[in-house]
Amino acid sequence: MQEIYPNIFQEIITYPDRHTSPRNLYIVRQPGRSLMVDTSFRQERDWKIIRGMVEALGIDYRELDVFITHNHPDHTGLVPDLQALGARVFMNPKESRIRADLLHSYLSDEEERIRNLRTMGVTEDGTPDVYRTFMDYTTRAYAERKEVVDIDFIPITPGEIMEYGEYHFQVISLKGHTAGQCGLFEREHKLMFCGDQIMRKIVPIVISQQKDMELLKCYMESLKQMIYKYGDCRILSCHYDEIQDLEKEVDRIVFGYLDKCSIMVNVLKEHGQWMTTRDIGVRAYGRSQGPPDYQHFISCTQIWAKTFSCMEFMYGVGFVDRMEYNGTIYWKAK
Repeated sequence: MQEIYPNIFQEIITYPDRHTSPRNLYIVRQPGRSLMVDTSFRQERDWKIIRGMVEALGIDYRELDVFITHNHPDHTGLVPDLQALGARVFMNPKESRIRADLLHSYLSDEEERIRNLRTMGVTEDGTPDVYRTFMDYTTRAYAERKEVVDIDFIPITPGEIMEYGEYHFQVISLKGHTAGQCGLFEREHKLMFCGDQIMRKIVPIVISQQKDMELLKCYMESLKQMIYKYGDCRILSCHYDEIQDLEKEVDRIVFGYLDKCSIMVNVLKEHGQWMTTRDIGVRAYGRSQGPPDYQHFISCTQIWAKTFSCMEFMYGVGFVDRMEYNGTIYWKAK
């Protein structure tokens, strides 16, 4: 653990799985109430590290607030454990009302699971092997995972101020990575906790499967606003290193998405007919048409939802057509 700014401390959790990004934990320690930004996975090792951080700083859990940037399991996993010790948890209520996140959508109830699969182009009649595999896998994953899908929290919305000693954090909207992600901006000290909105090394996922949410459009607009409004801030991400060159990172991410959108449109042009989201994603990402093994099935649902977000974006700017038939969304190049 290191003090990265007066009374602001950071701890990094790394994981042996190369597909799991390291987690940056932040605590603002003050004589009164203190603030933690996000938690981590609900794993014993993560819980031990977070407990050690809180206790090393001499913070009473009953005097600890936790601000959740967005409702993903690597950010909310330990919320119930901290609440059990007396901590208060704050989150934008849009994060619980709008479930664009694939984990929540597929691990909720069977009816919603079937509807979501149908939207992507996976049905019991049309793609029986893939359908049965995903129904079995999601049932198994729901039983195995310890993450809590629904968390209790105190609602907080963009524009509100959270005060901790010399720090006055304004809650700001960072819609895109999720429908209701928020960050914390400290004007006087020029600090910003940005959640997963921007990070080094990888392109943050923007995933949806609901029509007209326009998450990717909102995401790109938000990134541009970050340059204009917060370009002179110290930007602290929940994964990887501090952002040193904001404009460079924004360009890398935006061009990455535009490149992927171009690949998907070319897939549609080559096919020449209406295609499901799943079929586009399979071709754009070089995946097999058949069902994946259990280890990779969640990454497949993410690919489908990333494809859906890209198609929604391209539909919005007039490059593709969209239609719905029997609950399945189809796309075609113009």
